Amino acid sequence: MSKLQSLGGLNGEDNTPGLLNYVLWAATDWFETIAKAPKYSAAAPAGTSAIIATAHAFKPGFGFIRIYLTLDSSELKGAVVGERDGRGQKLDLEGFHPGNRPEALEFFNIVKNIDGIMLVPDPEYNYIQVGADGLPVELAPAYGSGKISGGRKGITVKAECYATGIKIYKGDVLMKPDNSVNGAQAPSGT
Repeated sequence: MSKLQSLGGLNGEDNTPGLLNYVLWAATDWFETIAKAPKYSAAAPAGTSAIIATAHAFKPGFGFIRIYLTLDSSELKGAVVGERDGRGQKLDLEGFHPGNRPEALEFFNIVKNIDGIMLVPDPEYNYIQVGADGLPVELAPAYGSGKISGGRKGITVKAECYATGIKIYKGDVLMKPDNSVNGAQAPSGT
């Protein structure tokens, strides 16, 4: 606790709200090792315990896959849960994946039953990690047709997990080798 210091304002730095138009997701079974942030230490520089600096290690042939979400449809929230002397956090993400292509419907039909790790990029390309070893993210997709008069047709992607705190992933982002979107190579994670 002796390392805690006063927190200043932005001092002219950008603080753009929101998220980019995609998230990266990988099933926990695809990992050899899921990296962790170090525990808080008064000897470490301030902020160290909130950063996962080591790269995740994947089994051969695996990596993150990219899920497109409509721009300005996504929001990530973290809230304290639990009782005094036993508190943690619950992270919730909601975003919208448009359309009803069979590949998307099949993907979301399957992943609702799979534990994962998700990287959520903000406008400064910081990846907030949602899910951890033993505390995976779970996806709960919900389909909506919209109306002829308006609305959106597609899948509302809801993701949630419990966490010890919010962590930023700074390791290398390895994409799944055969990662493609509509037959074309998907953009990388950065």
